[in-house]
Order: sequence, then structure tokens, then C-alpha cells
Amino acid sequence: MVTYRQLKDANPAMFHQSAGAWKEWADSALEHAGYLSDRVGRHIAEPHWGGLTSALARGKVTGAHADLSASAGKLRTVETVLVQAGQDFEDAQHDLLGAVSEAKQAGFNVSDDGAVSVPATLTKDKTPAEVQTINNHGSALQTRITAAVYRATRVDEGVSRALDALDPGDGGPNGSNGGGGHGSGGWNGGYGSSGAPPMQRPSGQVADWINQAIQILRQQGVTISPSDASYIATIIQYESGGNPNAINLWDSNASAGHPSKGLMQTIDPTFNSYAMAGHRNIWNPVDNILAGTNYALHRYGSLANVPGIRNMLHHTGGYVGY
Repeated sequence: MVTYRQLKDANPAMFHQSAGAWKEWADSALEHAGYLSDRVGRHIAEPHWGGLTSALARGKVTGAHADLSASAGKLRTVETVLVQAGQDFEDAQHDLLGAVSEAKQAGFNVSDDGAVSVPATLTKDKTPAEVQTINNHGSALQTRITAAVYRATRVDEGVSRALDALDPGDGGPNGSNGGGGHGSGGWNGGYGSSGAPPMQRPSGQVADWINQAIQILRQQGVTISPSDASYIATIIQYESGGNPNAINLWDSNASAGHPSKGLMQTIDPTFNSYAMAGHRNIWNPVDNILAGTNYALHRYGSLANVPGIRNMLHHTGGYVGY
């Protein structure tokens, strides 16, 4: 589990440096595969070499070439996972540092473990309404900090599972489960029916997107309570940090070929089942909120009953994915 201090002091560039090493490994495998074909395979033929032994040797070269090419593909898959993980970890750290900075500027205390508290001087001589506003601000900042640590932990654990899947004993190239990200914790290299995320990573408009989605839901006859906007915002903060192009390449959904996508981290089949008419682009932030909210309402009856939200409301545990 990633701690507050670890995320605060981390160097996300290490993910990208590691990804570069995996890319070099993949390139080397492809180079050797090409060497086999160009420098060895072409000599195992008439008039250089014929007969049964030649055919056997060609089979060995062909098999080795296929193995090297397959290994290169698996190594490039790990590179892709690490690049995405590095970006997600960096985003989580950016969110955490931003929340800590805002908390300190507003006069809150932030402990060494990331706990936000309200000093007495901040509420002195304030009206009850003003005190409530201050407490709400502190709670919102705490959610942002905790959510950032949660997302960083999910990235760290997911990458570990993806790399473990390369081990022959855990579903690697010679294991029983297949390898190179195809094991229980890996990515199968597919982005699903709606493809990879757009290149740009816009953010900072989450409240507007939520309000637009709520208006559309109400127009469609879906009952939305005044507190539901904050529940949706909380889910978004934990699931994607407000990044509409977020994609998870390492959990069980990803290993099944359906990586979670967008603000509310829906998979393609769920999005397609719960998307609203005229709002069927999973990468569109409003469309994603509509489908994710619609799904949560159908599955749990209300947003307040979503497990992660319920845990937080009743202080019975931390956030969990919905």
C-alpha cells in the first residue's frame, strides 16, 4: 500500500525510466529475431544445406523467431502499462500536492500522515454557517488527499500484478496461465471496443460536467437528490481524479480485455448497457457520468448506497470501487 508520505515524496519519472528499459529489451528481442531470419535462416536452404536435417534446423529457427517475436510483444505490453502507470501516478501526486498546498494556504493543518484538521483559530468568532463552510472545505480537501493515495495504491498494486504475471511460476511465458500481461493481474494488450483514450488530458471542469449530467438525468425522469452531486464528485475523485481520459490497464477488467475508462471508470459493456440515448461516447465526460450514475442507481438503488460512499458516510471503512 502506498502511504501519504511515499506519494508526496515519490519520483514518478521512475515509471517512465523503467518503461524505457522494457522497450530496449523488446527492441533487442526483435533484433535477434531478425538476425535469425536474415543471418541464419537464409542459409538453411538449397544449395547451402538440404535434406531432413535442414528441414529440422529450419523448424528450430522458425520456432525461435516466433518465440522472440512473441516475447517482444509481451515486453512492449509491459512498456505500455508502465507508461500509463507513470502518468496516473504523477497525476495522483499532482492532486495530492495541490490539495496539501490549498489546505495550508487556507489555514488548515496537514499532519505527516495526510490528515487535515481545522485549528481553533480558523473558526474563532465565526458564525455556525461559516464554521460549516470551513469544515466542508476541510473535508473536501481530505477527500482529495485520500483519493490520491487510493489511486496511487491501485496503480502500484496493479503494476506489481502485471509484472508478476510475467513470472513462469505465476502465469508467465512458460506457466499454465499464459504470460506477458495475460495472467491474473496483467493486461491483454486490447483497449476494448471504444479504443484507447484521446491524447489530450483535460481536467478542471468536473463540477460543470456533473451539473450537465444531472440535468440530463432529470430530463429522463431519473430522481437525483441534492446530495447526489457530491456523491458523484467523490466517486470521480477516487476513480479517476477528474481525468476524463483515465484508463486502467492492470485490474481484472483489463486482463479480460475490458479496461475501465473515463471519469467514473466504466468498462465498455457496462457503459453500452447504461448509456443514455444520444450520449454514447465513453470518453465524453458527461456521457461517462450519465452511464456510471445510471449503473450505480440500478445496482445499488441510490448513490448513497454505493459501497464506497456508504463506508464514508457511516465511517465503516474507506472507499472501495463500485
